[in-house]
Amino acid sequence: MSDLAAKPAGPPRLRTVLCTCGGLYGALVLRRLRACNELEICAVIRSSRMLDSRFGFLRGAVEQIRRSGLRYALYLWCATTLADWLCSVTGIGAVPTRGALGLPVYTTRNLNDKDGLKFLAACAPDLLVSAFFNQRLHAPALALPKHGCLNIHPALLPEAKGVDPVFQSLLHAVPPLGVTVHCMTPELDAGRIVAQRSIEGGARSSVFAITARLFLEGAELLANAIESIASGATGSPQSGIGSYQSWPTPREVRLLRARGGALLHFADLVRFKSF
Repeated sequence: MSDLAAKPAGPPRLRTVLCTCGGLYGALVLRRLRACNELEICAVIRSSRMLDSRFGFLRGAVEQIRRSGLRYALYLWCATTLADWLCSVTGIGAVPTRGALGLPVYTTRNLNDKDGLKFLAACAPDLLVSAFFNQRLHAPALALPKHGCLNIHPALLPEAKGVDPVFQSLLHAVPPLGVTVHCMTPELDAGRIVAQRSIEGGARSSVFAITARLFLEGAELLANAIESIASGATGSPQSGIGSYQSWPTPREVRLLRARGGALLHFADLVRFKSF
């Protein structure tokens, strides 16, 4: 017999669909999950929604400016469209907008519609991961992945729910900064907690830089929890109701700036490759 005995095959990798809006936050998560030996990223679903699935780009942009002001809308543009380009040229690797990296890519305003559910079902996913994704998944979509759906939320749940908890945390100086990986339910940010981690935030760090760091930390937490997830672990229930914050208002954006905070520093773009 040969001394080179065949190694036993490991457990099958979990077929995973990543749902994201792209930009730096989505790119950091995709890069980490693609490096995880226990996962096989089988598709990417990109959201093209702006605020509401009924809105096209122009109307969505106008409504975002009305709701949060021009300064915040420009921050979102930097975190998504500009960041997609910067990820491509700096080597981070952008979330693809069409089939690339050997991955099918589906872009939609509403993953819950007939075509979205058809695409997701065809992926035959074991797991769905949502990171920087601005769509609420309904029960039919949540039921498709065999091992459920997980969301990376850049805050500590249940205290800080909502669309931009980092902004709210920096504005109000509570609660502590952190990230949560939790199971997704039809109710936003309410599912069982799989993993959490708090971080120390720099006094002059921007919303952009801290959010990027938290998504990277969240991707690491998720990757480290895959073995337990595959074994059927469902996490722990949230200990409280917490509070939900919607989009920042123009007044809140001005207040953050008056208190010495920032949505984005120019230096964040200069040192983009270091994220």
